[in-house]
Amino acid sequence: MKGQQRQMDTVANNLANVNTTGYKADKVLFREYYNRVAGQDLESEEEKFAHDEFISPMSRGGTSFVMTDHISPSMTKGPFKTTEDPFDLAIRSEGFFVVETPHGTRYTRNGQFLRDPKGFLITNSGDKVQGLKGDIRINGEEFSVGEDGSIMVDNQAVDTLKIMGFPEETRLTKMGNSYWVPGSREQKPSKPEFISIEQRVLESSNVDTVKEMVNMINVNRSYEASQKLLRSLDDLDEQVISIAKI
Repeated sequence: MKGQQRQMDTVANNLANVNTTGYKADKVLFREYYNRVAGQDLESEEEKFAHDEFISPMSRGGTSFVMTDHISPSMTKGPFKTTEDPFDLAIRSEGFFVVETPHGTRYTRNGQFLRDPKGFLITNSGDKVQGLKGDIRINGEEFSVGEDGSIMVDNQAVDTLKIMGFPEETRLTKMGNSYWVPGSREQKPSKPEFISIEQRVLESSNVDTVKEMVNMINVNRSYEASQKLLRSLDDLDEQVISIAKI
């Protein structure tokens, strides 16, 4: 039931972000947990950990349970939609935009950018988008981006968008605001072999609304079935206790 609750939270979060630019749907992956604890004190650290996460304090001995392994994002591309804003950019190839935040470097597929009063290209959160030369500054009126990420301002080349990729994108960690970070130190960003940037285009969320609604119904039914099973076991326990008293 803990696992089903986690899965329901994930489905609900996917549905809440169906209109979030560049959002990637999550999927919960599970693994087996084999309970070998038997006969230990109720206050032991091992049992506290197990009880808090996925087992009942009444469980003892060799019992198989399920626990959440990790949340895996689907990195398939979402639909691309055309806009009228020259600061809207989409990556049609692999890779991420690089953004510098107060908490360090972040990566994003959300190309809905703005120009701040000082002329810097920023995200909706106010963080600066990075080029190969650093912060991208737009001192001019006409702003254009080539397919290779080259930036032109008033027909003058000023910089090139810094686009980085990862070998295992599904192991990246979400940080909110459509930002990603490597899931471990072993994940090193590298420049993709092929880059395709399109201006006045945004990548929409890849959430399949119908599929997520079906998932929500299935998880809800499964959770209710587990609840009924627990109630039945409680009723049996009560009957056993009543018989023992007699």
